[in-house]
Amino acid sequence: MAKGYWFINIDVVNPVDFVTYASANVAFLAERQARFLIAGGDFDHLEGIKRHRNVLVEWPSYEAALDAYASPEYRRVAALRGDSAIADLAVVEGYEGPQPSPSAPPESTPDFPRGYWMVRMDVIDAAAYEAARPANAEALAAFGGWFLVRGGRSSVLEGKGRERYVVVAFPDIASARACYHSFAYQQALAHRKLAAEGDLIIISGHAGRRPAA
Repeated sequence: MAKGYWFINIDVVNPVDFVTYASANVAFLAERQARFLIAGGDFDHLEGIKRHRNVLVEWPSYEAALDAYASPEYRRVAALRGDSAIADLAVVEGYEGPQPSPSAPPESTPDFPRGYWMVRMDVIDAAAYEAARPANAEALAAFGGWFLVRGGRSSVLEGKGRERYVVVAFPDIASARACYHSFAYQQALAHRKLAAEGDLIIISGHAGRRPAA
């Protein structure tokens, strides 16, 4: 079964009040055995709009991710956020189709975290977007890219969103950066920009420690 994810982008406007929410959120996710893949940290903003804190939480399925968000327990946690942050939150479905690389990159460890692309897209020309996909996959294969999310179902539950979400995992942040700036990907990107517009950041994965509030 495909995984589900909370794809979250946040601007914190009141850090003092946000700490209370963040601590409760970490506790809720730990109790539900959800997994942080990305939990804030430095990132490269390369396309579109950005928020200053970015999070990706993995759930057993898309339905489980939706149910957790709607649960009374999480509604109490979310209420603690109040006006302390501006949030864009979407529940997105994981990907189980063909991959550009033969195997997924190793899971993040404190010493060797993965790198990720977090991407949100609005497709303008569907035929041109599909035509650009093979070149995109070829570029990802050269750097060990692995799709966690590639289209699929999505529900924007807070703030603003896009129609299409993509998350790509790489062995490390250096590989994620090198792929984006490679000649092969820049060629694919030139075609994709004619077919879609959106937001893309490159960010380091959560390294196994308890996320900071």
